[in-house]
Amino acid sequence: MKKLAKDKALRDLARDDRLLAERFMELFRSMKRYIREEVAPVSETGMSEERIRCLAALRYLGKSRLKSLAAYDGLSAPAQCLMLNQLVQEGLVARSDDTVDRRNVFYALTEAGLALLNSELARRTGFLCGRLSRLTEAEKGSFAKAVEKVLVGVEKLANR
Repeated sequence: MKKLAKDKALRDLARDDRLLAERFMELFRSMKRYIREEVAPVSETGMSEERIRCLAALRYLGKSRLKSLAAYDGLSAPAQCLMLNQLVQEGLVARSDDTVDRRNVFYALTEAGLALLNSELARRTGFLCGRLSRLTEAEKGSFAKAVEKVLVGVEKLANR
């Protein structure tokens, strides 16, 4: 009987866009909180989540302008600029001038930045693998399906 009630609640959730949107935002908040409170502390370098995301964005985007990185990361240009300046000082990011328009500056991941990023991501992946071992095989299967469905749904929401 519980399953019927749960299935009915899920159908109701799917029919009510406002409730679904609220639950989606709660999923994002809880995932962000989980990463910040559980996953990020396993870092041996003390890298903040924002700095890791910035390095990951540079790995994904390649050589990029400040505005592009800020938009991709969801930060303001001044906040992104401050973080990039720190990463440049630490040798994790390289800065270069745009030869066409000297007002523009490009940022790129250095070898040291790539190595640090890969190390942090490997450490976090290992931590999460340990946490996933708490799930039964059936729970892992359900979780994997749910993650794939969420990723597909987000991709559809993002496409205009």
